[in-house]
Amino acid sequence: MECFTQTKYRKAPKQPLLLMLKEFRVCPVTVEIDLSVAAPSIEFKDPFDLKGSPSSSQQVNIVEVIHCKGLLLCITEYNKLVVWNPFLGETKWIQASSRHYKKKSSFALGYKNNKSCRDYKILRYWQSYKSENQVVEFEIYEFSSDSWRFLDGISLDYYIHGSGWASLHGNCWGQNRNTYWVGSERKDKDSSIFLLSFDFTGERFGRLNLPPVLQPMMLSLFREEQISGLHMNYFPLKMDLWVTTNFGTEAAALSWSKSFTVDLHVLEERYPMFTTFLLDENKKVVVCLGLVGWDTKKVVYIIGEDDEYHTEIPYVRSTHKPWWPRIFNYVPSLVQIQQRTKQTRERRMKQENVMLVKKKRDFILREEKKTQ
Repeated sequence: MECFTQTKYRKAPKQPLLLMLKEFRVCPVTVEIDLSVAAPSIEFKDPFDLKGSPSSSQQVNIVEVIHCKGLLLCITEYNKLVVWNPFLGETKWIQASSRHYKKKSSFALGYKNNKSCRDYKILRYWQSYKSENQVVEFEIYEFSSDSWRFLDGISLDYYIHGSGWASLHGNCWGQNRNTYWVGSERKDKDSSIFLLSFDFTGERFGRLNLPPVLQPMMLSLFREEQISGLHMNYFPLKMDLWVTTNFGTEAAALSWSKSFTVDLHVLEERYPMFTTFLLDENKKVVVCLGLVGWDTKKVVYIIGEDDEYHTEIPYVRSTHKPWWPRIFNYVPSLVQIQQRTKQTRERRMKQENVMLVKKKRDFILREEKKTQ
């Protein structure tokens, strides 16, 4: 069994790094906020290496990154999945299932917490926005069996806002093994929104409250144990920052309080599309990544409470290539990503043979019906 031991994780360094997905690469960044010295600034450092294979010198292009407890789930330019521990330099490429990768599939990374180890899992979901009769697919990949399986019997009358205005996209922390999104009612997407969760242990969905606002809203973490929310308002043009005060408790409802408000008229580009953000609640500062203009220029915004200061730092000019800027706190981990054993390879081959036999049988039945 592929086991990610709790002991190793506890011995790993706990000092977090600030990582950013920038130009298809994951790179460390440093944000300096000390108004007594200078205006806020950001420094981009050399990116981590992620290669297609040990023998290859070519870097892999990453278009999306999802993190959970020291592991990164990367979606590549060609819709491949790779789990990566950049601290140890270990990778594991995930083989696609037979029905993998419908267009606009989304992913989350989490784990089932056993007493001695973590059983990591990947959730894939796909939803259609074209039809009122929305079809949603859910599929789970288990590291322990190295295989995919569909989640049957799950029917959601919700929209999952997991692209663009993503919520904690695949992130989990502390003793909480859940992943969170912003959700809304399927029949009325403009209705009030809520916090939709997925429990990787019980493999079920849950629902919690958000602040009394409408879309668009994004979620992030702060202090590694609470949720922060960024709500955009276009009339008037501003954004509100919200924080939870009782997340992770046994309370039936989340308690939210407004941290501060930013007047977006101070920005050079009035209508940026923010893709992700981090909040420093103590300093009352928010760091946002945004897409600006028709040429989708990428900009880092560092904004303080009451618009006391703001800094706009273009870091990538237009490339017209599809990658989604992300910024997140990463705590290095000694979690080892074990590769497939002989037993799991044999088990997978048997599963594939069973699927092949079934496909042949279905094909023969269809052909027989045509001749009748």
